[in-house]
Amino acid sequence: MSAKTTPQYIGLDVGTTSLKGALIDASGTFLAIASVAYGVSRPRPGWSEQDPADYESAAIQCIRQLIASPHADPSRIAALCSSGQAPTLVLLDRDRKPIRPAILWQDTRAAAEAAELSNASGSATLHDLLGMRWPVDASWPLARGRWLARHEPGTIARLAHILLPKDYVHFILTGSMRTDAWSAKGLVHQGTMLPISGMRDLGNLPPEAVPDAGTPRDVVGTITAEIARATGLPPGLRVVCGWSDAMAAMLGSGAFGHPGTACDVSGTSEVAGVTVPAEAQDTGPLMTARIVDTGRWILYGPTQASGASLGWIMRTVDVQVAESAPDARQAAALALAATIEPGAGGLTFLPYLEGERAPIWNPHARGAFTGLSISTEPGHLIRAVLEGVACSVRHILEYAVQYGHTPIREVRVAGGGARAQLWNQIKADLTGLAFRPCATTENGVLGSAMLGAVGVGDFADLSSAGDSMVHLGQTVHPDPASREIYDQLFRRYVGLYPAINAQHL
Repeated sequence: MSAKTTPQYIGLDVGTTSLKGALIDASGTFLAIASVAYGVSRPRPGWSEQDPADYESAAIQCIRQLIASPHADPSRIAALCSSGQAPTLVLLDRDRKPIRPAILWQDTRAAAEAAELSNASGSATLHDLLGMRWPVDASWPLARGRWLARHEPGTIARLAHILLPKDYVHFILTGSMRTDAWSAKGLVHQGTMLPISGMRDLGNLPPEAVPDAGTPRDVVGTITAEIARATGLPPGLRVVCGWSDAMAAMLGSGAFGHPGTACDVSGTSEVAGVTVPAEAQDTGPLMTARIVDTGRWILYGPTQASGASLGWIMRTVDVQVAESAPDARQAAALALAATIEPGAGGLTFLPYLEGERAPIWNPHARGAFTGLSISTEPGHLIRAVLEGVACSVRHILEYAVQYGHTPIREVRVAGGGARAQLWNQIKADLTGLAFRPCATTENGVLGSAMLGAVGVGDFADLSSAGDSMVHLGQTVHPDPASREIYDQLFRRYVGLYPAINAQHL
């Protein structure tokens, strides 16, 4: 197949801080990349919200930028597919207009309602209702429905449609409302793909508000004539359902290809897990999802603030840079951390700045430094944050091996954090595992493009799409010289949260 006839695909990633897009061909070559940033509103402690209009405008802008690329050939664009943040809720009325700002995955306002659900029904009963094991926390749609009924009854009265951000973008592009079962977990039973029973009684949410659910490779509709005129997309272009951003990024790393291949998606939060040959009967504090087309499963856990922790410490110590390049401050921070020996002078950092999801699932947990001394300098603090996040990755992966009964062969590194060579080395050293960054850090959009290609039949399945479209960088091997000090650090890390939490009970 020549370059002039190779199909092209648009992959979008409706993220937490921006909407990214890429034009990618069937060989995995990135022909164009675009990104449009938007903000997160935090009107109260624990609240995280966004205006759904930002998703719409960002998607249109992003697509226009991709179509304007000299490498774009609209006649060869075969599919568009989006991944996106989840479980973020976009609530629409009967006129299909947003009722209120979207409630983001980070939002912890419904912590009390989550506790009520767990205490009243029990985790086992709730897991049966959902068709999956998912530790009860504030991001559960049922908990958020309870919160809305209690604090915003007018929202519940007007509620007619519940979408995820990527599904809202697809609705704007096609006029169709569809979702994939995994992104809609907590709303859709993972076995039947139907709205969960008891939704109205337990969460005050109308089951008819949940869109039809299917697989991430299903075609949900075609581009409307109005959107085609506004963006330059070919009329009738097929739009494929897509997946959650974490699943799409793991797909785009190639981690789903073989049991024992792990993945670390390093972004605003960290998502770490390992591909296993069969569903784990007990997942412990982790989650498990079926990998479409393969018969395999991913056993994984999401954290709450990894890249966000690095951003916080850079603002806190006020890293100074002479140039205005977007990544200059992070490069300066990493260079400062690189001057510090492993162990950061005895510091231990808990990256629980916005509570924590896996593996402790406590929205009230808070971050901490221990081991501070008069000789602690900014470089020590930055390195301790990098090491603390690496500890959180090891914490999840050790649980994944324990409950998945599958040893890890290597860890694929995806997301923006994969660009940080120092961080990759720290993670390899701290876990004792080989970390292999992907050739691209835009794995979410690559995973979306792969789903689009499979959805329109250009590849038979995700494995064959991965063989053609996923490319990897150089493996980062662990340094044995750091093992003892990092094992000591990890033991301190694991013991620190229970000790602090006990003091606040």
